[in-house]
Amino acid sequence: MRNNVVAVYGEVPELVEKKSNELVNDFLEEGKDDFNFIKFNLYETNISSIIEEALTLPFISEKKAIVVKNSFMFTGEKVSKEITPNTDQVIEFLEKYDGNNLLIFEIYQSKLDERKKLTKTLKNTSKLYKVEQMSEQEMKSWIQNKLHENYKDIKQDALN
Repeated sequence: MRNNVVAVYGEVPELVEKKSNELVNDFLEEGKDDFNFIKFNLYETNISSIIEEALTLPFISEKKAIVVKNSFMFTGEKVSKEITPNTDQVIEFLEKYDGNNLLIFEIYQSKLDERKKLTKTLKNTSKLYKVEQMSEQEMKSWIQNKLHENYKDIKQDALN
């Protein structure tokens, strides 16, 4: 299992993007800029271009992070034939990739399609993070912590 290909999935896009940003910030110690951080949308970009970018060495930086939003190919989502990626190409990439660049697939669904060979390959070769929505108690605790960080206080009955 390699740590340089990651899939972050969950129903809430904001939470998926937050986790993805945390991973990118941990990976890029010097901070994000135009040379070391690239974001693609799979609805708009061909998977070949994304793979090519992942295989390209970083420019003016030691590391590069690539985020692929709307990675529908790991789910059961139906899309038009024009944007359907070549799954064999992606499987081959996942099996053989050993580059230094970080590649994050953002998937905005609660479940991956376990029947697909592509998803099975992703699970075997990559790190997966499932991002769940917070429970009511977790949300209250999070609000209190955020307010406490900013030296504010809230009464318990205001949270209810």
